[in-house]
Amino acid sequence: MFVRIRSYCLFGIKAVPVSVEVDASQGLPGFTLVGLPDNAVRESRERVVSSVRSIGKVVTGFRMTVNLSPADLRKEGSALDLPLAVGMLLAAGEIQVPKIENFVFVGELSLDGLLKPVRGVLSIAMGLSQDRESILVIPRGNEKEASLVEGIRYICADSLKECVEALEGGDARKIVVASGLKKEGVTSSPEVLDFKNVVGMEGVKRALEIAAAGAHNFLLVGSPGAGKTLCARCLPGILPEMTEMEILETTRIHSCARRAGDSSEFRPVLTRPFRTPHHSASMVSLVGGGARLAPGEASLAHNGVLFLDELPEFNRSVLEALREPMEDGSISVSRASGTVVWPARFMMGAAMNPCPCGYAMDPKRVCTCLPDARKRYRERISGPLLDRIDIQVSVPPVEPGRFAAKTEGESSASIRSRVSAARELQRKRFQGTAFKSNAEMSSEATRRAAAMDATTERFAVSAADKMTLSARGYYRLLKVARTIADLRAAPCVEVSDLSEALRYRTFN
Repeated sequence: MFVRIRSYCLFGIKAVPVSVEVDASQGLPGFTLVGLPDNAVRESRERVVSSVRSIGKVVTGFRMTVNLSPADLRKEGSALDLPLAVGMLLAAGEIQVPKIENFVFVGELSLDGLLKPVRGVLSIAMGLSQDRESILVIPRGNEKEASLVEGIRYICADSLKECVEALEGGDARKIVVASGLKKEGVTSSPEVLDFKNVVGMEGVKRALEIAAAGAHNFLLVGSPGAGKTLCARCLPGILPEMTEMEILETTRIHSCARRAGDSSEFRPVLTRPFRTPHHSASMVSLVGGGARLAPGEASLAHNGVLFLDELPEFNRSVLEALREPMEDGSISVSRASGTVVWPARFMMGAAMNPCPCGYAMDPKRVCTCLPDARKRYRERISGPLLDRIDIQVSVPPVEPGRFAAKTEGESSASIRSRVSAARELQRKRFQGTAFKSNAEMSSEATRRAAAMDATTERFAVSAADKMTLSARGYYRLLKVARTIADLRAAPCVEVSDLSEALRYRTFN
C-alpha cells in the first residue's frame, strides 16, 4: 500500500514542504530510505519502529520503501520522525485516517513513543498561515510557537499513541485554532539597567538616545572604567516596543537557532534582542553557517542590538564580515548545498579603548603607548567599517565628586517616551515603503526626508568637504540629523541638527 504524508524541513529559516512517501509491499522484510537524508533522518527508522511497538502496532513485516520528496533537497534533523511513523502505520494497514492529505506532521519520537519538540515550528506555521484547510500536528512542547500565527489550525500530542487516537477518532475538539500573538503585560526585563543610575555622562546618554531613535550604529570610545559598557547595557531600556510583525520575525529566527537537546521552555521574543558576543567569537558564530547552516549572532540580533565590547580585540576578518549586513540588513551564506539568506537588520554598537594602555583620552592619567602603537591599535578597525558607524562618541571619565550626588539622572522610561515618539514619526513617514527607521533610508529617500533649504544644504556640503566625508558618510550624516530633528518633531533638518550630527562623526 502506498501513502503520502505531508511534512516540512528547514533550509536556513525557510520551511520547505516535504512529502514522506511510504510504500509497503509483500516480500522479504526490509527498509529503504532515499531522498538525501542526513544521519539524524537515516537513524529515524530505529526510533520509529520502537515507538510503533510501544503502542502495540507492528510495521516490520513488510518491505518498506520511503522516499523524501523533493529528492534533491537535503533533509536534516529529527522532525520527520512523526510523519514517517504515521506513514508506515498507514501503509501497513495498522490505522485508518480519513483525509490524511489535510494533515501536516512534524515531531521527534523517543523509543517509548513520546513526542519531543523540534526547532522551526514557527516557520512551518507561518508557511501554512494562508492554507486554512491544513491541520498541523505537533508535539505539545511546540504549542506556544504554533499559537503565535493567528488562524492556523493545529493538534498537539504528548505521544504517538495520543496522536494516533486523535487521528483515528476524528474528534474536531482536538483541533485548536490559534488566536495569535498576545502582547498584554509585556515589560522590560528586570535585568535591564536604568539610565537614572548612571552618574553624569549626559553627552553619551544623548548620543545613545539619538542612536535608539533612528536605529543608528554607534561607537563609544573612552578609557577603562569610564562607563562605556554600562551605558550600552542601559540601551535596551530606551528602545521602542516591537511591532507584532517584528516579534514574529525575531522569534522565527530564534526558533530555528535552537540547539538540539535544549530543554528550556520556548518563549516568544517580546523585547528587542541585545546580543553581546565575546571578542573570541568566530566568523561562523557571528554571521552564521556551520554544518547545519544555523543563524549567527548578527541574525539573532535582528530588530535589536549587536553590541561588540572591546571592538579592536575581535578578529579583523570577523568584523569585516559584518560590513554587508550593516548595509543590506541580511546575510547570504553560500554552500555546496545551496544559498541561505538570514535577516540581519540590527543596530551595531561597539565600545573600545583609545589605545592599548587605555589612557590616551584620560586627562589625569599618562598614556604609556608609543605613537605607532596607538596608530596600529586604531587601525585594527578598518576605514570602511568605521564609515558605517553613524555615531562615534568620546566617553570622558566622570569626576569622583559626582558619585556622592544624591540626585538621580533622567530615567530610561522618560528617554524611551521621546524615542518612541520619534519612531512613530518615522513609521508614518515610511508608510508604504520597506523602510522602518531613518538608518535604513536610501540616499534618495534621505534627501527627501531631510527637506533642507538652500542655506542648510550648503552648510552640509561644506562640512562634508572639510571633513572629507565619503558619499556614504554624507548621507549617514543627513540620516542622523533627520533623527535629531525627529526628536524635536521638526518637519525639516536645520543647521543646528547638522551641527550636532557632525560632532558624532569622528572621535578624537
